[in-house]
Formats: sequence, C-alpha cells, structure tokens
Amino acid sequence: MPENIERTLIQIAWIDFVRSVKLLLVPQTDDRPLDQYLALRDSVLVLVQSERFLKELNEAWPPVSPSGNFPLPEIRDTLLLELQAYPRAIEVAQATAKPEEAKGWWGKMLTRASTVSGSVKDLLENLPPYAKNAITLFKELIDLFKGKD
Repeated sequence: MPENIERTLIQIAWIDFVRSVKLLLVPQTDDRPLDQYLALRDSVLVLVQSERFLKELNEAWPPVSPSGNFPLPEIRDTLLLELQAYPRAIEVAQATAKPEEAKGWWGKMLTRASTVSGSVKDLLENLPPYAKNAITLFKELIDLFKGKD
C-alpha cells in the first residue's frame, strides 16, 4: 500500500482490523495440516488490503445523509466502532492473558474477527463484487484458522 494516500475513517479502521487479525493467522504447532492454508492466507490478506479493495470499501461506505436514507448515521457509526474496537481488544488480550490461556483467547478473538467481518459485509449492502467476495474469503480464512475447538 502506498504510504502517501489520504485514508478515510472506514479505510483506516479496516486496515487496523486486518493487521490485528493477521497477528492470529499463524502456523499452529498442534494443527500442522493448517500450514497448507498459509498460501491462501497470504493471498487473501493481499486482497483485503489492496487499493482496489479499499477503494470499493470506501465507495460502499455511505456518507451521513440528512435525508434519513439508510444507513442511519447510528448504524454507520456503530459499525465503525465495531471495527475500531477489535485492534484494542487484541492489545488487551495480549497484555492480560496468561501463557496457559493463550489458546482460549486466541480462538475467542478469531470468532470475534469472523463476526466483525460478517458485519461489514452484511451492513454495507452495496459493496461491489470484488470487495464483497474478498470479505467472504477473509471471513472463511478466519474460520479455517479458528477451527472447531
């Protein structure tokens, strides 16, 4: 991503969210078959951080409309809060979890990442196909790394 681009609030929140999720999408010693998905992980992370994706995300991010058209400003602002909360939650989990609790908070945070990704896809109904499909792949990638534990 070029460094000198002026980013919007939704783009900044999304980039920070993806960076936080990326911290959890790593090889796991107790699930070596998951290593087979590392190339997929790398490809999906490129998609959801690409300029094309960020442009389409921004296009789907509606301005606050005084006419009262959906989405209501409260919905828009709350979705932004959901995205912004995730990186802070990761920081808190890393700072407060005991080493023996790592597996528990790790899975819980991946579950939350999946939920946040779903919210973005569901609430931004006018997402262009590239962005919509990239979010679907990202959510599925998170679910693969989350596992069924």
